[in-house]
Amino acid sequence: MQRLLLMMAALLLVSTLYGCGDSNSWQFDPKSLTTDAYVFPTGKTVISFNAAATSNLPVPISAIELTVTLPSGMSVTTTGASGQLDSATVLPGSALGGTNLAYGSYAEATRTVQLSMATTSSSYNGGEFLKLYCNVPSGAVVTLGNLRALNAPVVVTKAVGYDPVTQSTVTLTDKVAVTLNAALP
Repeated sequence: MQRLLLMMAALLLVSTLYGCGDSNSWQFDPKSLTTDAYVFPTGKTVISFNAAATSNLPVPISAIELTVTLPSGMSVTTTGASGQLDSATVLPGSALGGTNLAYGSYAEATRTVQLSMATTSSSYNGGEFLKLYCNVPSGAVVTLGNLRALNAPVVVTKAVGYDPVTQSTVTLTDKVAVTLNAALP
């Protein structure tokens, strides 16, 4: 009897919700954040940076430094005339474990952002390592394609890892590539 009542309640719930929405309803597609046609929304918006090994890494990645150019109509928040990024503007990405440090600077005249990430993780070999929070003013139209065109490829100025056996730093710059995508705030 209880099973019959439970099945009837489930059927009632499904039939009640069946007519909700229509085929023209907007549904978020996470793949849209990776297409060149994606338009960054007005206000705060996010760029994610993802690392991938281009060849076998002898040690996990400990730090990455890179440079990107922002398209016209996109800027970042700095702490003053020095160009240092505000601490809420650049944050460690979701693929990092352990203690992480993310920081950077912005040269407004050239719209160039220098970003750095360091991690204590002994297992980071790729994935999202940084999120950059940007500003897009009302009326500006900035697409992911605009951003990618200015940064093809993303310039990795330095990538290193730590080898605990030799207790030394290993340069990985030529073994790491970085891509960028839009991300949800």
